[in-house]
Amino acid sequence: MSAGKEALELAGFAAAGASLAYVYLVLLAAAARRLVAGRGRAAGGLTALRLALLVGGLTMASFRGAGPLVAMALGLLLARAALLRHIGGFA
Repeated sequence: MSAGKEALELAGFAAAGASLAYVYLVLLAAAARRLVAGRGRAAGGLTALRLALLVGGLTMASFRGAGPLVAMALGLLLARAALLRHIGGFA
């Protein structure tokens, strides 16, 4: 694979990681709201869903190799930091 194609693939995995981080944090907020409202089963279901998405995404990236896995993890971490800074949480 040429260097340009490889860089584009890694950028795609980083973008997928950022998207996964956004979905993960949205599901985390939804689960927290349900838990506060006394709907523990719904919160548990959302927690299982967000963990399955995270594990599934990282597992799929690992099947492509170490580079895509690291790129996806980096996208996750950078998006998490940016989103938490945006909403005023801890980064």
